[in-house]
Amino acid sequence: MIKLVKYDDLTLFKKDVIYFLEKFEAENNLILGVLLSLSEIEDSPLLMATVGKHNDIGLVLLQTHPSQIILSKSVSFTSKEIHVIGEKLSNTIQEIPGFIGEKKLTTDLAMYISKLKGIQASVIMDQKIYKLEKVVKKANTNGMLRRIIEKDHRTIKEWVYLFCYETNQPISLDEADKRAKIMINKGNFVAWVVNGELVSMAYATRPTQNNITISYVYTPISERKKGYAADCVSAFTQSLLDRGYKTTSLYTDLNNPTSNKIYIQIGYEAIMDSIVILFK
Repeated sequence: MIKLVKYDDLTLFKKDVIYFLEKFEAENNLILGVLLSLSEIEDSPLLMATVGKHNDIGLVLLQTHPSQIILSKSVSFTSKEIHVIGEKLSNTIQEIPGFIGEKKLTTDLAMYISKLKGIQASVIMDQKIYKLEKVVKKANTNGMLRRIIEKDHRTIKEWVYLFCYETNQPISLDEADKRAKIMINKGNFVAWVVNGELVSMAYATRPTQNNITISYVYTPISERKKGYAADCVSAFTQSLLDRGYKTTSLYTDLNNPTSNKIYIQIGYEAIMDSIVILFK
């Protein structure tokens, strides 16, 4: 029997679902990392829910962003059970904007809801999640990793803007400016430096008990095809492992075979296909 349970209490939601999400910590890096970052005092998620199967949690749903609901890695559901989940969600949630989650479940669920509600479902991004336990390819010694600081802001805000544009998540220059300031202040923001010049960047976010996720990997066009992104990610990954994280993870766009190749060379292994589907 499939049961959908909605939550209003963030503390209770965390208590009920964190153990389930931590079973696959790297696969759930997005939903778990976001959930752990939420404050019971300051944050009110748009949706917190679980799908139960045989009286145990089988799927966790969390929405903090207007455009998508995050789906956790789930237990196995039959096609019929996925249809039941779709019906329950459609009857319970007034507006379902879209999903990000494990590819097969997310696609099957979105296609059924699309048919049920007569709305169009569009694939926005095809992704793969990678996890690393040990760095295989070390960074080149011709450069160095350093923390991004306030004096780098002018360059970094442009890189943040371009990264979002290139990954099909466009933001305004003002938003890029604000986002860069927040990321610099949080501290897990680094650059690869060659001859005193910043040539690539990476950011670590969503720390969980054993894992942290690398994102915002960006190299300006003029510095590409020189191995700088690989050096930056390799050195940054090693520094995060040295700080005590057992694993690091990252998302890649499957339409960018170059980035997928360099991460594999560094030592990242593919653990799950992910997809972003939005309704129109």
